[in-house]
Amino acid sequence: MLFTDLEFNQLIDPLITEEPANREEAVALVAFSHLCEPSDILPGLLQSVLPLEAVLQELIERSDATRLARLIGEPAVQDIEGELNGNWGDIWGRASERWLPRLSKSAVMESLQWMNSQQSGERKTLVLQNSIDYPLSLEDLRHHRPFVLWVWGNERLLCSETMVSIVGTRQASQYGTDVTRDLAAVAATQGITTVSGGAFGIDSIVHESAISLESPTIALMAGGLAKLYPQGKRQMLLDVVRHGALVAECPPATQPAKWRFLMRNRLIAALGQATVVVEAGRTSGALNTANSALTLGRQVAVIPGQIGGSRSIGGHDLLNQNLGFVRLLARPQELAELVGISPTDPVQLKSLGVLEKRALDAFGFHPLETWEVQRLAGLTVRESQIALGSLESLGMVERSGTGYRRT
Repeated sequence: MLFTDLEFNQLIDPLITEEPANREEAVALVAFSHLCEPSDILPGLLQSVLPLEAVLQELIERSDATRLARLIGEPAVQDIEGELNGNWGDIWGRASERWLPRLSKSAVMESLQWMNSQQSGERKTLVLQNSIDYPLSLEDLRHHRPFVLWVWGNERLLCSETMVSIVGTRQASQYGTDVTRDLAAVAATQGITTVSGGAFGIDSIVHESAISLESPTIALMAGGLAKLYPQGKRQMLLDVVRHGALVAECPPATQPAKWRFLMRNRLIAALGQATVVVEAGRTSGALNTANSALTLGRQVAVIPGQIGGSRSIGGHDLLNQNLGFVRLLARPQELAELVGISPTDPVQLKSLGVLEKRALDAFGFHPLETWEVQRLAGLTVRESQIALGSLESLGMVERSGTGYRRT
């Protein structure tokens, strides 16, 4: 084994919530999270036909492609060649070139030592494949699932019953900000854990709103936990640690990089039962997350935006290009339905009068003035006043400046 029992007991055992069935496999999982980039699926393919600890041992011994082929068998070789569209000798040769320079026990030990260090008093854990805390939703990634999740905060949130991923542009408008806060508020009231990427813009608004509402939130990092990014949001990310969890699939010292952001997005998409795109330009990374969610068979929704608006065009195109698979989220309350939660208090809604129902249906994400409710619902001035007064007394709308907003 790469680690002695003493090293395992000192460095890995304090970071896991259960004793692994196979310690050598646990060490191999941690080692491979150092050896390969998230985009590298070869270890996952090999893992399906050969124990990962055996693959690690062959790498340590500098085994050639011929020996590996004998170990995994000709059918597996052919499957891997077909999957990666190449010759097995070239595939293993290039993999060895990528992995061997990173084969360093000291680097693995430094990562584990950082995880065992006390910072802010919040728990740090390793969530290994096949452990009780490893999210079942990530199994849908198959050969592309992370070997290890490096977690700073509450690792139990990874197995929350309901989770929604909310993503969008880094240059959020006031409209996008308001919508995101409304969505976070609905998630908080419904006990839904929010998931995003910790970046500027929509991501940060998701996390900040959840923190202010004392609602659980998870931020997926593109680099390691010791290299929090963006630095301008460091305090927010540390607040996420105290109210939720920071999660990375890369070791702590890994620097964020462009390709790692794109690969990180698949985890955001996989964790949530649904993904909501609030605002996205034509080339926004949020669209990458949404397309990953569609590939995984997740629910995807888009917030309607200004026609022709640069922050809306990406979401609108996503909707038009995936009709029947992407839905329009017209009201914040629909978020609960999107993740499979039945609308709350249907009896109260059914008991509303015609005027109240028409007035309530007029509300979307923004507060409305009385005259706007009147126009949108097609009511008289008097009817609008009666309907809004009734809805306010029922707690279904509330005052917002000179107007009202749906609660």
